[in-house]
Amino acid sequence: MTFLKHAFGGLIYLTTTEGFMTKSSNNLYQIKVSLTGAQPPIWRRLLIEPGTTFQDLHRIIQVAMSWQASHLHLFQAEDGRLVGDLAEDFDGMMNFVDESTVPVSSLLAWEGQALKYEYDFGDSWEHEITLEKILPANSSEPVPQCIKAVRQCPPEDIGGLPGFYNFLEIMEDMAHPDHIAVREWLGGEWFDPEFVDLGEINEDLLERHALFAESAFDAPLPASDLCGLSPNQVHELLQNPLNCPSVFKPLFNAEAVSQALDTAPVIRMAKVLIDAMGDKGIRLTSKGNLPLRQVQAMIQAGGEEIVFPMARFGKARSEENVLAVHLSRVLLEVAGFTKKQKGYLLLKKTAATRLAKKGWLTFYRDMFSTALSQFNWAWMDFSEGLDDVQYIGPFCFWLLSEKGGQWQPVQEYLTDMLKAFPRLPFAAYPVPYASEEDQVRWVLSSRMLILYRIFGLIELNPEQTRFRQEDKQMMRRTALFEGMFVRV
Repeated sequence: MTFLKHAFGGLIYLTTTEGFMTKSSNNLYQIKVSLTGAQPPIWRRLLIEPGTTFQDLHRIIQVAMSWQASHLHLFQAEDGRLVGDLAEDFDGMMNFVDESTVPVSSLLAWEGQALKYEYDFGDSWEHEITLEKILPANSSEPVPQCIKAVRQCPPEDIGGLPGFYNFLEIMEDMAHPDHIAVREWLGGEWFDPEFVDLGEINEDLLERHALFAESAFDAPLPASDLCGLSPNQVHELLQNPLNCPSVFKPLFNAEAVSQALDTAPVIRMAKVLIDAMGDKGIRLTSKGNLPLRQVQAMIQAGGEEIVFPMARFGKARSEENVLAVHLSRVLLEVAGFTKKQKGYLLLKKTAATRLAKKGWLTFYRDMFSTALSQFNWAWMDFSEGLDDVQYIGPFCFWLLSEKGGQWQPVQEYLTDMLKAFPRLPFAAYPVPYASEEDQVRWVLSSRMLILYRIFGLIELNPEQTRFRQEDKQMMRRTALFEGMFVRV
């Protein structure tokens, strides 16, 4: 995900404002803010004062582009320097310069100079900000001011530019089977990609501080409790949990771990699926799903109480209503082990060769790495939002190594996650039926804990509380976890 690339990718970390210089000026900046990659182009031309802080520039861009200020953001200079909101650095690891203290003129000093602005690290809306002209100030004109706006920005949480283009195609085709659902998702409104209300933008720009005054990110931030880890260790753990030598030792007893692999439901299901594929593959249904007999075989292999606990209430009708089976097949495909071809699901020859040479441990590690980095966790509960849960999820491995040897309440783990990352609830959308913290707890459970259980890293007890008394559910680590994550 883009946030990890930018924040943890080893670019340049800043701890002070040294190196940022500004000059007093009676000029105005004419800047162009363009949504990177958008075709046809989407952009705004703005007049701002050179002394505008990056905090204010963020607000100006949000208003001008008609974003909703509901996701994280970051500025990056041409030389890699990072500027952002300290309130969004909830784990204290990024150490970027406080955007409220840095004027735009410190990074945009001459015409043609540019920098990047990214909003929403899930959909990854990247913008290029170019200083087009340095103009003499005109006291009669209120600034900031948008002097030209071309095309409407995509709706939020649409899935990036690919999702936006698919959205436009559906919106333009009233006969499309998803047209009504997409219109309802948009609130019943019609989306005209060409329409921009320049007058409304400029009215809102003058009121921008009031619009942002009640922002959740203005609230006081509780102190983080990293449960004994330093910020650098957390950084390393979140960046690559399978290779974080300051926290966990590299896998040193592959034979012992291999012997415990069959305790992981995902491996048992993968073995049954790959065995059934053989050389000819498995013929898929008209919807592209596994045939029901294969779904039932995978449920049996993975363990009904884990893979399909709803069996006590009804039979499996398709792959799509058995999450663990569906997840196992998708992960094999995303990891590059299988492919769909002419209605069949096939094991790639390269995967078969690798399996024969390297064994199932390699498959397991690759599937697990894919689940952590490439797979979209929100797919598991069909609910967008709270993307932060995915990149802070590996912190639970440290918690399991700390106290997972005994049965502990699941809610205790969730509380520890919230203490370590107190900003999580601020990313939740307000709803009348649940607090922001309750939403985070539910999403942590529905994504992180389900995934780790399918991978055989945790077990739940007692099972009978799973539906009626989830607040009393307990968990502990498994032998497979102890083999995979050995503390330094």
